[in-house]
Amino acid sequence: MEASRYQKAFAAKHLPDLGYDIKDFKVYKWRLTNWMKLEKRITSPDFDCGEGISRRILLFPFGNSANGSSGDTASVYLDYAEPMESSEGWHAHAQFALVISNIHDHTTYAVSNSDHRFTAEQCDWGFTRFKQLHELFNVQEGHSRPIIEEESADISVYVRVLEDSAPVLLNEEERAFLTARVVTDDTFARHEGFDLATFGEKNWPQSDLPTFRVPVKETYGTFKLRVAMHLKLPSNNVRLWVLVYRSNKTVRLDAPILENDPSLTVEAVRDMANSTQRGDLRLYLDVLMGPSRSYPPPGHIMVFLKHFDTSKQTLLGVGKVFVLCNSKVQDLHPIINERMKWTPGVPLRLYEEIKPGMITLIKPESTFAENEIQNGDIICFQVEQAEEELRELEIQGLYSNPVHFYGFLENRVMIIFRPKLKEPDNNPEFGLVLSKKHKYDTMAQRVGEYLRHDPIKLRFTTTDAARAVLRRSVLKRSLNQSIADFMDSSYAATTVLLYEKLAVTTV
Repeated sequence: MEASRYQKAFAAKHLPDLGYDIKDFKVYKWRLTNWMKLEKRITSPDFDCGEGISRRILLFPFGNSANGSSGDTASVYLDYAEPMESSEGWHAHAQFALVISNIHDHTTYAVSNSDHRFTAEQCDWGFTRFKQLHELFNVQEGHSRPIIEEESADISVYVRVLEDSAPVLLNEEERAFLTARVVTDDTFARHEGFDLATFGEKNWPQSDLPTFRVPVKETYGTFKLRVAMHLKLPSNNVRLWVLVYRSNKTVRLDAPILENDPSLTVEAVRDMANSTQRGDLRLYLDVLMGPSRSYPPPGHIMVFLKHFDTSKQTLLGVGKVFVLCNSKVQDLHPIINERMKWTPGVPLRLYEEIKPGMITLIKPESTFAENEIQNGDIICFQVEQAEEELRELEIQGLYSNPVHFYGFLENRVMIIFRPKLKEPDNNPEFGLVLSKKHKYDTMAQRVGEYLRHDPIKLRFTTTDAARAVLRRSVLKRSLNQSIADFMDSSYAATTVLLYEKLAVTTV
């Protein structure tokens, strides 16, 4: 069927120009109902994707546990329907967008895009953490309906078949490609956690970063051009830095990738970054403000900044700065005031984010070198407040400094709460960010506040989160029981709890 004007406009918006000729363009829509009763793994009917190739949508409604999803996300992929019937060496390069949308309003949707060279051995590609389920089932800011409404949704795929003459290395599909994930200033500004992004915490989703599937023999120059085009940036104004795992288990900036060797491959960049293991490539994209003969400036290091806001209880990235190694840490004060558009002279406290469990207050008159702060390190700041104001925050159960807030981040977990029974009144599904150290009563209090229901009249039942099925284990109220106690291996990855509103207390 000929693509509609709307479909062509949608593809133009969400599928960036990768510089390849487009051989064919197809759109397929698949309607799903009774979402909560779907099987763990389902596929759409096959559809023609041009050149006689049949494809299908592969969906894990409650997450693909085999790939590390914890049951709180939907996983969705584009799948080659007949991999065993393909000829030796067959491959097809496709760019695609997968979309989950409201069946009544197509402007309410979630979308992710990628490109991939499909082979018989690597026949599906997509998104293990496409979207958190609570975001799909609940109305989001700026919309009047949820994406999944009345347990129904449309899943669409927009596919461009690309001209691609690059050879395929037979019997090495896993080794012929690598995945590159790119941190940008925009993603850092949305990141609330350790490091510059989240790269695989057990109890928290990975950061949503621009992600590329790259042939290992592709030159770095070609890859850099592809990244710049995807982000709609002039390639001359882009510099990529390698992110590496440090010995203290943090992921930090290491060094800019040199551009004086046109034969440098992406594989070589990856191997330099991961000298002890062949893993994915993690990068930071820096946008240069103008031509620079020396980058970074001589004697300078790049330091990232995070702002802990006591009033909003948030910790978010606010970019980076270049500083002289021997300059004083307090020299950051006017830079931060200007960046935050505050009145000059606002007093600040500065902390170094060394690693989880080690956040230290920095003496302002000391130098960066004296604090052993190096390229890629992270400094967190908060506005100085009177001791009375800080004590009032703590009385309210809020965090008065980034040290305590980082402690919360280290133990946070997303719990999805679903109604156990289909009752006539409004019983929504929702998610709450809690700490594994929180006790049962704290969890019940938070749920009660959300539902506007007496917390001692709530009852919770655990589930197998990977399949979202009942395990018939009712949580009994205990003063000493923490959330960590009922998230252990005996309950699989228990991040989904069923709730009931009772007429009598559970005490």
